Amino acid sequence: MDSSSNEHPAAVPSAAGEEDERIIEATKSLRRHIGLAEDPTDPSSVASPNPEEPMFWIEVAPPSTRGAKCRLDSCTENIMPDDYRIAVNPGSNSFRGHQNSDYYHVACFERIADFSQAAFLDRVQPLTRRMWPFRNLKSSSMLDGNYLLDAGAERLTLEWKRSVGKLIDERDGVKAKDDSKDGLKDDSTDDSKDDLNPAFRNLLYNAGSSKYVPQEIPNMDTFERHLLTTTLAPNESDGPDDDDEWNLFDEYLVAREDDPTSLDSRHTLSATLFLWGQHVVLATSSNLTEKGKEQKEAELTPKAIRAIKRLAVTPMPDIQSAFRGGRF
Repeated sequence: MDSSSNEHPAAVPSAAGEEDERIIEATKSLRRHIGLAEDPTDPSSVASPNPEEPMFWIEVAPPSTRGAKCRLDSCTENIMPDDYRIAVNPGSNSFRGHQNSDYYHVACFERIADFSQAAFLDRVQPLTRRMWPFRNLKSSSMLDGNYLLDAGAERLTLEWKRSVGKLIDERDGVKAKDDSKDGLKDDSTDDSKDDLNPAFRNLLYNAGSSKYVPQEIPNMDTFERHLLTTTLAPNESDGPDDDDEWNLFDEYLVAREDDPTSLDSRHTLSATLFLWGQHVVLATSSNLTEKGKEQKEAELTPKAIRAIKRLAVTPMPDIQSAFRGGRF
């Protein structure tokens, strides 16, 4: 018998095995970059704090001819313009004060970042009109309408982060602090619902509903309040008699604060943004294929289309206040 015919196929590394190895190495690299031990189960693996505190920015890919390379080695697809992406800033190749970013598809990043752990989740930040100065972007790029999230993606990302954070705290036995008497803080939407000023919580979760009754919110920025009441409102209603109002979170949020199993899935953020982005295209595109038109008819009601068109708008900064504050 020819011995060559009995060669064991496992002697040649499989493509799946090679990809798994790349994911393992990329995971270790990311953990090192944010100052964590490479192996969370190995007590001999020492953490090395990163003084630059890299953030994970959720943003929209800007216009480009061929898109941007995804930092995950095993990914062969570019990140195309208008895709939601994650920018790790500063990136792993930043040096001498030059803060380069590492770009990932959201789903690719979820393969190496464990968002069921607070050390990863706490670094997630949606890129919005209020947070862009911390992303080290040129104001001209931002004012051209690039990078910033649309209203729906902004609200969904913040609510995803809040919901997952609550599940983590409950799992780990962390008691939520009571900030309801401390007034409003920047990016309060990251906090637990129960920790928020009641009037602000009412605005965040009930705006857009026919049942919403505005309440006085001391010291709140007028511009932000207007946005939260209009463009960023999570509800859409046909009026006082509407007993089936549309709600952004009910429609698209995959991670649920009342479902601990949400922590078992690595891809709740990308799934949420994918579902939202898909419906934005269906609701706003004027050149859908016949299949797209059928999908739109089957999945979106007139009320949903109205809500999606409103939330698909990108809220821009308060330019006048920004100029007065010297941010431009």
